[in-house]
Amino acid sequence: MIEIRFLGGCREVGKMGILIDTGTEKFLWEYGVNVQTNERPIQPSLNLDGVFVSHAHLDHSGMLPQLYRLGYEGSLYSDPTTLDLLSILLRDSIKIQKRSGEPLDFMLGDVKKLERSTRFLRPNEKEDFTTSSVSFHNAGHIPGSVMPLLESGGKRILFTGDVKFTDTQLMKGAQTNFKDIDVLISESTYSYTNHPDRKSLEDSLKKIVQETVYGGGICVIPAFAVGRTQELLLILHELGIPIYVDGMGIRAAEAMLRHPKSVKDHKKLEKAFSYARKVRNARERDRIIESPCVILTTAGMLNGGPVVHYISRLYERPDCSLVLTGFQVPGTTGRALLDTGKFTNGEIDVRPKMRMEFLDFSAHTDHDHLIEFYKKVRPKKILLIHGEKTEGFVKELQKLGFDAQAPKNGETFRIS
Repeated sequence: MIEIRFLGGCREVGKMGILIDTGTEKFLWEYGVNVQTNERPIQPSLNLDGVFVSHAHLDHSGMLPQLYRLGYEGSLYSDPTTLDLLSILLRDSIKIQKRSGEPLDFMLGDVKKLERSTRFLRPNEKEDFTTSSVSFHNAGHIPGSVMPLLESGGKRILFTGDVKFTDTQLMKGAQTNFKDIDVLISESTYSYTNHPDRKSLEDSLKKIVQETVYGGGICVIPAFAVGRTQELLLILHELGIPIYVDGMGIRAAEAMLRHPKSVKDHKKLEKAFSYARKVRNARERDRIIESPCVILTTAGMLNGGPVVHYISRLYERPDCSLVLTGFQVPGTTGRALLDTGKFTNGEIDVRPKMRMEFLDFSAHTDHDHLIEFYKKVRPKKILLIHGEKTEGFVKELQKLGFDAQAPKNGETFRIS
């Protein structure tokens, strides 16, 4: 009998953690943190035969170093690109924790131990254990993202991680040709809606950028450093408009370029990244806004980073624009700006005169593509996680003939 215990990420987005006990081996899939609230998943026993991470985003990975701080001595299995990106994000996480003044979840030494303990597993590669095996499969979410597939005791358990089934400028869509899946543990972030057509979004972004820059203004695009910044670069670099990249997105792009197979078109990304000018300090930030340009910068939800500097300098200029390209979590500065029109930060509290736009460049799949995937794979059981509307989606799937459930945090499912 296989037991699947959900440590976090159920009926919510954030702090993922799944413990799988095959009867002879124990595996931990993901160990993240809620980046907004700093909530952690339930702490597992450290008696583990392996830890697996699907991709680098901190809601899936942000507590992994703590395992090593607490005494875990085993391996972390990840795609090579994921480790490079994770190293960047975890070091930044330590800086943020230090600024908060609260006790640290882990230290730099724990991150380095994690790095030394990592064993690489690439898409379509398999790791054999005593009675089980785990293979990785392309998830299409961000560079390095994978779907782990556990085979044990004649059962096949697939976890989507965060998944995107359609191509973007940066990524090829996720693998979908799975057979004989007994349990599908599926993300359901956007199970309640569909995303706009990607090509239409790209065209809208280009139009906003061109109207702003040709009108003499600055187009500021706060973007997630891992994945979003690089996709936007690919969309915009052929416009022939001055493009600047500021913040962690620079290091993330450099990491991706070290792994050519992690992206759809390595040469195109290399060309786009080479075209963009990199911003390194505050003096350069003040200099570049003297002339029309587009600036890709962190942070994606406006909670900090260089974007605060740019808004504080440009908020009174109606010829400038601010384009949000990702979901703004409730409680973030970006969400407050969308809801109220006010930008409130520790430094300033203003109502920007800049043109403001929101474009849904999500790296997650949506309602219709999830249904299409389930119909193709036909798993015997679907367990929905990583979503805030899983219960409603369960009812819809049950009407379609699927055996679907929405676990709660702390709940255990037994597969016999």
